[in-house]
Amino acid sequence: MKEFNSLYFIYTGNAYPHKNLERAIAAIVILNKENFIKSKTKEKVKLLIVTSRNVFAERLERTIKKLGATEYVELLGFVQDEKLRTLYENSVGFIYPSLVEGFGLPGLEAMNARTILVASDIPVFREIYGKHAIYFDPKDVISIKAALEKTLLLTKVEAAAMIKGNKEFIKRYSWEKMARETLSVYESI
Repeated sequence: MKEFNSLYFIYTGNAYPHKNLERAIAAIVILNKENFIKSKTKEKVKLLIVTSRNVFAERLERTIKKLGATEYVELLGFVQDEKLRTLYENSVGFIYPSLVEGFGLPGLEAMNARTILVASDIPVFREIYGKHAIYFDPKDVISIKAALEKTLLLTKVEAAAMIKGNKEFIKRYSWEKMARETLSVYESI
């Protein structure tokens, strides 16, 4: 797998329309074209998208071309777990631009891999992540861009503090705890 030596945000998951990737791509294009971020980063900021190859990924490829984002966005296809963890750890943050979700497991996975969560300001994400994410309006490209910019401009101390707080926060979620609670529900019936 190719190594990434540049600044990048990462998204993992499917490319269904409700995942709102088109707006996230538009935001990354705007971010890169603004001189303010260029003067701070001195390099392009990329968006890496880890998603299975299917009709939705093909549509996304066309969207990337249509938005003039080919130099800023890369579709990686399937990535092995150990490589995915490395991609998370080396990213600026995990972007979760969904318009609707049932729970939001990828955000917890990203937090567990020590990356900052940049997420849609939707009720389910507020309920799950609370104060442990940088939020944006998922229907507003400029809001998405601003959240990405805010993440890029965190100092090392601010980012480390956020990651440390997230590591403590995610301890409340575990497969073992879920299994015990599910078993308890079954036993009560």
